[in-house]
This record gives sequence, structure tokens and C-alpha cells, in this order.
Amino acid sequence: MSNMSNINIDNRHNFQRSLNYMKILNIVLVFLPLISTFYLLTFLSATAFSQNHIHLGLPAGAKARLGKGRIHQVKYFPDGKRLAVATSIGIWIYDVQTGEALDLLTGHTEPVKTIVFSPDGETFASGSKDNTIRLWDTRTGKLKSTYVAYKRQKGVARGVNLLAFSPSGKTLASNGDIWVIKIWDLLTGNPIQTFSSDVNPLSAMTYSPDGAMLLTIGSAEKNESLIEYWDAQTGDHIEDVVIEENFNAAAISHDCKILATGDDGNPLQFWDVETGKLLRSYTEWVGEFKSMEFSSDGKTLITGSRWDRVDVWEISTAKLLRSMTHGDEVVSVTYSPDGKTIASGSDDGTIRFWDADTGDLIKTITGHLYSEFYSAAYSPDGSMLTCGSKSEIQFWDAQTGERLKTIKEPSCDVHSIAYSSEAKLLATGGTSMKARLWDVQTGRFLGSFAEHKHKTSYPYKFTILSVTFSPDGRTLASGGGHKRSGNAIQNTISENNIVSLWKIRIGELYPIGERLATFTEHTDWVSAVAFSPDGTTLASGSQDKTIQLWDINTRSHLKTLTGHEDGVTAVVYSPDGSTLVSGSQDGTIRLWHAHTGDLMLPPIEGAGQVTSLAYSPDGNLLASGSEDDNAVHVWNAQTGKRLQTFTGHTQSVNAVVFSPDGETLASVSEDGTILLWDLTQLVSDQ
Repeated sequence: MSNMSNINIDNRHNFQRSLNYMKILNIVLVFLPLISTFYLLTFLSATAFSQNHIHLGLPAGAKARLGKGRIHQVKYFPDGKRLAVATSIGIWIYDVQTGEALDLLTGHTEPVKTIVFSPDGETFASGSKDNTIRLWDTRTGKLKSTYVAYKRQKGVARGVNLLAFSPSGKTLASNGDIWVIKIWDLLTGNPIQTFSSDVNPLSAMTYSPDGAMLLTIGSAEKNESLIEYWDAQTGDHIEDVVIEENFNAAAISHDCKILATGDDGNPLQFWDVETGKLLRSYTEWVGEFKSMEFSSDGKTLITGSRWDRVDVWEISTAKLLRSMTHGDEVVSVTYSPDGKTIASGSDDGTIRFWDADTGDLIKTITGHLYSEFYSAAYSPDGSMLTCGSKSEIQFWDAQTGERLKTIKEPSCDVHSIAYSSEAKLLATGGTSMKARLWDVQTGRFLGSFAEHKHKTSYPYKFTILSVTFSPDGRTLASGGGHKRSGNAIQNTISENNIVSLWKIRIGELYPIGERLATFTEHTDWVSAVAFSPDGTTLASGSQDKTIQLWDINTRSHLKTLTGHEDGVTAVVYSPDGSTLVSGSQDGTIRLWHAHTGDLMLPPIEGAGQVTSLAYSPDGNLLASGSEDDNAVHVWNAQTGKRLQTFTGHTQSVNAVVFSPDGETLASVSEDGTILLWDLTQLVSDQ
């Protein structure tokens, strides 16, 4: 009986445990989908956040932007909740707490150099290299008005580098790359005073606290700088205070009593604004200063330097209190309105937020990597877009816009990129003076081809400007020369302007083969090389204004095509091999019969100074990029009719390339971004 009783008790306990387990299981079954959904939404929102910026502020016709452009200045909004970032492509607005990109304000056609907020916080002004000033609504980000500070003049660099609101907020002072200073009436939008400084460029500009005077500061002559005082109403020059030192960075305290200056060769120094007397200095060398700002209470100064540092200084003693580090030069620093946080922008592509008292890193915003893109190529399957820039090869996911990996190329600007047909090898050319080979899957460096034959005494560095694989992947062609700028003399030494053919050892562990041939017909640097689709002919374009055609089998010269009036920068064959197209700095595109060398159409005008050309996979469309109008043009490949012009880059478009399906056109620019243009409508219309 007792045994049966014990069994019943055990059964009751087991039954109760089973009930408890079932309750727990039911709870799990109820909440598991919610938990899973929460984590899924969290993952998706994080993914969306990380890639949200690629769709902000897009120009008409673009479906995504890769890269955020180079940082020029960072500035807090008056409420301290948002940060404005002046960049090479526009003004980014970030949420300070989350680091999320809220907006990208576009409209300037060249890089934005400076931002300043009005005293009432309702408006902020931006100055750009495009010679304009734009006024924006602080709350909505909408454009209020645009002022043209200077008329555009070819060959003359101007731009707007400095802006200052008067204390009343009724006027705005501006200065650029020339001596001229303008004061604008913000009610009428007209300049009410225009006068010229004795120094150029200016390092700082501000109104006196009472608004009666405008102060401008800059280096005048060797070992001498000036603080210039101007009547803010009349523009009359009042007086100069001499500073017996030169500098490249300066800041004035909010009460206009102390001037801070710094240079690469000089220490940080503090001056009396009224007398020009040196108050104190930090005697140890800390590197070239790029940016400075006083705290609102006038007790500390923050500086950003070329040597990757953010430094905090005590003004009363010139003592260095603490230092924080970036991965590249710090171009801009700013205090939050409450003085508790410091924001810094760097050429390492990050914006960092620091605790002003401790120097602890609070948050980092990424994506502004300083990259002037020079070249681009889609992988044959279209999954990746690979771009060459300053000291880097970057691989991007063509669908998501995520940067997948980066290969460092120290001290080398990567001017050309090419995939082998089977997509296993990647060839690059640039200022390293050698064509180089990489394993696409691993990113491993496989080796360099022997140096091009060149005279090392020539004053310009030898550069490989173009590389391309033969259709069978067994040969690599490279072209280059001593690329120069300005009015440098033409280099007529043939050994310095060559096209080389290199053997690729297919399937071997070390694929670098010997030089097969060298062509020396060109008399100036070789900008572009292209194989015909059947691999029997190589075309090369040069700064000598010619296109040369070479027989690959016999290694002999076939013919010279002439007619361009300036350097030939791009050559490309149509997919069927019947047409050879060339683009030039003379603003024309020419279509040649590939076999006879005859022009098939009159030269296509209005292409701008052409930097690159690309055929669509079906051969119906031809795209060109240009450097003078920063535009991408799409043409009917048979008639030469312009079908579309895409604008949105703020600097030279250096390469254009079609995706393998022909529905996307990628353009890369010196503004540090890649724009992906939607061609589905154009393709369907053909």
C-alpha cells in the first residue's frame, strides 16, 4: 500500500512537472516569433541604417551613391543635436546621438568648403568652390537663397572659403581664394560693400562683438601677418595690427581679444588682438595645424593637425592638456554648444566625437574616406564594382553598396583596373611605375611586371595610365609615360611613352610572364589601350593627339589615326569589333571604322574634356565621362546622338563603366564618390 502511495505521489509530481514544462513551452512558442521578429527587425534596421546614406540626396537618374565624399569642415547645429559636415559632394546632416545620416543637402556644383550658423540659429550659410553662397533653413534643410560671390572665370581659382555672420544676423561677410571681401545684406541678397584685403589667402574672419568692425587675419609677407580692421558699415579700412610670424591656421576667441595661430614650422602661439603682442606659446613641435577653435568660455583651444591629432590646450598657460588620435590628418575640429563634446573630421574618412574633459572616444561615424577615384571595372558576373583610388583598390558589392574589402597600395595612385575574362586575376596600373597583378578572390598580390623602360632623370614620375587583358586572358597590355601638368614641356623621348605587351601564365602559381613586345611610336604619354574583341589588334591613345593601331600577331604597327586637336584620353572597341571610338581633351568623340581607320561619323561635339569611354554590352549605347563639366553623357552608338546627360558629381568624372547586364552605368569621380545610374528606360527605348 505504501509503495502504491509513493508511486501515486511520484506520478503527481511528474504530472505537475510536465504541466510546468508545457506552460514554459507555450510561453516560448508565443514569444519566440516576437523575439525572432524583434531581432530580425533589429538586424534589418541596422542594415538599413548602415546603407541608408546611399540613397540620400541623389541626383536625377541615379539609384545609389557609394562613398560620402571628403570632409572639409564639421560644425554643430545650435541645438547640439545635429552635426553639419561640409564635404566634396554637399552637406551631410547627422544625428549626434545615433550617428545616423539624416540628410544630404546638394546643390553646390563643386566641393563645399565652409559652414556658418546665424546668431538666431534659424539659418546656416555654406560657401563652395563653385563661387556661390547658399542659405539654408536650419530646421528643414530647405534652400532659402543663393548668392553668386564671384563670376566664373576659366583658369582662375576663386571659390568661397570663409563666411561670417554679423552679431545682428542682418549681414554676411564672405571671402574666397582672391583678395576680395564682400558684405551681403541678407534682406535684399545684394552685396552692400566690396573691398580688398592686403593678404591672400585669409586664415580667419569674424565680426567684433558689437558688429561695428570686421576683422580679417592672414599671412602678408615672409615672417609677417596682419590683423586687418574694417568698418562693417562702409567697408573702409581702419587699421592693421602686425603679427611678426607666418601661419597657415588661425582662430579668434569669441570676445575678439586673443588670436591663436599655428604653422608647420612654428609653434602654437597666442597673440593680443589689439596690440599684436605675443602673449604665450607652446615651444615644442606638434606638426602642421589644419584647424582651430576656441571654447565658448575662452578657457581652452582645440586644434586638428596634419599629424593625425586632436589636441586640447589651456589658453592661460599654452599647456597641452590632452591629445586624441585619428588615422590621418585632422582637417576640422569643433566644440558642441555646451562645450562637453568635441567633434573632429579627418582624411581617414571618420568623424569622431570625444569627451572634452577626458578625451575619451564617444562615437565614430565612418564612410568619408578620402578617395579620389581614378578607375573602375565591374567583375564579369556583375556582382562587384572595383575602383582604383589614392593608395587603394576598393571592392564594392554592386547590389547593396557595401564596401567588401580594400587592398592598400602605398604611395600609388591606381589609374587603371582590368579584370581577366575568367575573373580570377585583376591587373592595376598607376604611379608605382609597374603593372601589377592580384588574386581577385583572396586579394593577394601576385607580382609586378618588369619596369617600363624609362629615363629616371625625367622630372615627372612614370605612371601606368592604362592596363587591359586580351580576350583570351593570356596577354596584358599596358600604356603610360611621364604624366605632367601645367605648361611642362612635351616629353618626346619614345622610351618614356610606351605600350608594352606582357605574357600571363594562365593557371600557374606565379602568373607574371615576360615582356612580349614594346611599341614606341607615340611621342607623348600613352593614356589608353584597348584590345579588339578578337584579340588581333591593339589600339592606343596618347597625349600626342594620335591613335596607333598594332598587329598583335606580328607585333607590328598598322596605322596612325589623326584628327583630334588635343590629347587622346580614351579608346574603346564596340562589342562586335567593327568600330573603334576615341575621346579627347578637345571635347570630341570620334567613331572610326576599325579596319580602314576611316571616320564613320562627323566628330561628336559637346562631350566636354573626355576622360573615359564605355560601350554597353549590346553595343547600342556609348557612355563618356568628362572633367570640365563633371558630367556623364550617354550617346546612341550608331548615330552619335546624345540621349542623356547625368550630372551630380562635383569634380572630374574619371571613369565610366557599364554593368554586364547593361542596366546600370557606374561613374567614379575625384569627389570621392561612385554614382550608379539607372539605364533601364534608356535600354528599353533602344
